[in-house]
Amino acid sequence: MHAALQRPHNKQAQKIDERRRRYILAFVSYITSAVMFIYGFKNLSSEQVLLPVILFGTGLAFLLNILWFHLSRNLQRACVIEAVLVGSFVLSLVYQGGFNNTALYWVFPFPAILFGLLGVRIALLSNAILVLVLCLMLFVPELILAQYKDAEASRFIASLLIVITVCWINDHYRERSHQAMDLLQQSKELQANTDALTELANRRFIDASLLPSLALQPAQFFPLSLIMCDIDHFKQLNDRFGHNVGDDVLKAVAQLFRQYLRQQDMACRIGGEEFLLVLPHTSRADAFLVAEKIRSQFEQQRFIATAPEYAVTASFGIALCDNAEDFNQAVKQADQQLYLSKRNGRNQVS
Repeated sequence: MHAALQRPHNKQAQKIDERRRRYILAFVSYITSAVMFIYGFKNLSSEQVLLPVILFGTGLAFLLNILWFHLSRNLQRACVIEAVLVGSFVLSLVYQGGFNNTALYWVFPFPAILFGLLGVRIALLSNAILVLVLCLMLFVPELILAQYKDAEASRFIASLLIVITVCWINDHYRERSHQAMDLLQQSKELQANTDALTELANRRFIDASLLPSLALQPAQFFPLSLIMCDIDHFKQLNDRFGHNVGDDVLKAVAQLFRQYLRQQDMACRIGGEEFLLVLPHTSRADAFLVAEKIRSQFEQQRFIATAPEYAVTASFGIALCDNAEDFNQAVKQADQQLYLSKRNGRNQVS
């Protein structure tokens, strides 16, 4: 089916992921900055001048970033900036040491925050860089103000690696699970929207997928042409050769459509032997040529192997559609043109 019709499912999943990231961004910006301000005020009277500067500065930066997000609505940029602020805060706090040298305890929540803001791959890389810088700071003590014991530093790095690994496993398989559920949902939708015999789109596909896509993405479709196709004397064919042969003919007709339609065109089985062809960005004149080419192939092809002399023909009706609101009316018009072909002797295009 048309690739653009699968995009609403992807957009829905994307919206859910964006909502999750917005909640994490808001939590870090508001709640974490509030905690930083509280501890910043508590340490104003201490001799550690750098600590309140780090806390107040990072908390203010978080609030400015969320304010910028509300004004610009650029979620990706806001998350990247927030992640940079998180990394800067962690490194600054470890550099200074925190209150009573407790900075290392405050590092553990932030790897999970990076996964929530950046996604699995970028967060894993960011956490790896963060760990490398922390290792450099902790095991080359002359680079920082705070003093940590070697045993304390090694245990901290080991614990941090465990936290990052658990976060990675959780987010990796959460993402995989969501992908699997999305594929399952798409598979169910595809089965519901597909005719089991011909594997063409069915009438439900038109109502559930095509019409919403026409309304949401008109530039990708209009103007479009509709071709209604009906196999001539199909009841007589079934009566003479049996329904199994009739089913084989329908399958062969579906294959004929796939062969002579473009990739962006859609063929739908909307009745027993009736089909609707949807041709985006196609004029009525071009649609007439397409229908005539398919009609001539009906004449040339021998659909029934046991009776090659039996000719299967089809009649066609064409209508042009300029917008989603007129689609159903255009279908009726194509149907009227089809019956005009039938009344005028069948095996023709109107």
